[in-house]
Amino acid sequence: MITGIEALALQATDILAASRAAQQIVSPLARANSRLAQSAMPENPDEVKHALDRASIAIAGVERKLVECNEIVNSLNTLSDEDLHFTNEFLIELKVRAEMLTGHIENLRDVFSLVETSSAWKPYMPLVYEKKRKAIRSVSDLRNAYLNIALLAEQFVSPVPTVSSSVEGNSEEFSSALSASRQLLKIGSEWR
Repeated sequence: MITGIEALALQATDILAASRAAQQIVSPLARANSRLAQSAMPENPDEVKHALDRASIAIAGVERKLVECNEIVNSLNTLSDEDLHFTNEFLIELKVRAEMLTGHIENLRDVFSLVETSSAWKPYMPLVYEKKRKAIRSVSDLRNAYLNIALLAEQFVSPVPTVSSSVEGNSEEFSSALSASRQLLKIGSEWR
């Protein structure tokens, strides 16, 4: 069962939106770079500007998600213990999402490395470096926000998992098992 705060946190940590934004940062740059590699001609400045502008828009989307996550973190910091209860599944889901963002960070680094090593992008390097820094920083911050939410929520997970079990046996068997345990552990009976 998902609680209200879990639903808000899951929406704020929507991995599809974050993945889409990370892909939108990478796609225009990769496309422009592959066209450049195929044509061996200098890149059209308008195409470069368009690719970098699309990357900026996607970075802004990641930063909006980061604001939502920070609001969740702030609300978790202000609520009392009895108001919150989280499930282990929620924590696992957040950690999986953070791990996915780590993969996106690696992808960003790879694509920006390709762009940086291309001589045709040389006139645009200051902009490329700025977008690289912003893109990697924003996705890293978002991943860290996911982990912060998981860390805060972990404090409100029941420390003892609920286990349902049935015990079979009669009172004589339990008495026998208890006395065998006491002998093994060399514990004297406190009941007389």
